[in-house]
Amino acid sequence: MKKSLFILFLAIVLSSNYLLAQNRPPQDVRRVIVTSKYEIKNGQRTSKSMAVKQEIKDSLDRVHTILNRDYTTQQVISHTWHTFNGKQIVRTDEFANEKLKYYKLFTYNADSTIATESIYMVNPTDTALYIKLTYKYNNFRKPIQINATDLKGKKAFQTKSVYNAKGTEVKRTVKLKKNYVPLDSVISLVNVPVYDSVGRISAEVITRKFSNGKTLTESFRYGYDKAGLLSSVETLDGTGKTLTKKTLEYNNKGMLKFISVFDANNTLTEYYANRYELYPTRDRRNQIIEY
Repeated sequence: MKKSLFILFLAIVLSSNYLLAQNRPPQDVRRVIVTSKYEIKNGQRTSKSMAVKQEIKDSLDRVHTILNRDYTTQQVISHTWHTFNGKQIVRTDEFANEKLKYYKLFTYNADSTIATESIYMVNPTDTALYIKLTYKYNNFRKPIQINATDLKGKKAFQTKSVYNAKGTEVKRTVKLKKNYVPLDSVISLVNVPVYDSVGRISAEVITRKFSNGKTLTESFRYGYDKAGLLSSVETLDGTGKTLTKKTLEYNNKGMLKFISVFDANNTLTEYYANRYELYPTRDRRNQIIEY
């Protein structure tokens, strides 16, 4: 309990410093999800753990701050701010090592889908629009086309996506117009999904081509528990052999509690635990742990 409260206090202090530096109004803190990483020795989890991520929510259950921490030093290495209008995110700020790297501004359609996304790159001497994305959707609210324009309003690239009847993206192509690429650098994608008897994805093979010319093909296999929640994710090689396996465990409320990662020899390599903290009042005098 004391360790958790100390971590939360440290997060709030650090956040306050960031807020002061960037003129961000103080944020309401009502829920905090703390992800801790455990030390692994000889394939066994020890009792030593340190926080590596914190997601901070307000009284409307909106995630307004995400902190990512270095496991060893506990320094905040990156963080994200979300600004809302109602339930809609209208701005996202991305920081690394306490410096703002870029931010996004969003507008919405009447059906609450994203209409435009403007990405601004931040440099020590200048902040400029990198790209503006305009979205088009199919009847199932899936983005089938994204038109990107540069600072002068000229075409930079265009992304087109194809979805199958189950709503899975199975193909993506990016037509480059200028010296601009999507933030994820993916310029083409092909996905071959397999579904189980109740329509859940049980396996998929995803091939991505990147702007640097590299191509990556990955195969995945998924498992689900009795409640229908994702319980395992396996990464496979070309022969179907498991390379890594991640298992997920939930509490009786369906909240993710534990994540275990195993290598090809089924040896534990990583272990994470989520802690859900609830603060009923704005002053955070009372803490409730949701198990």
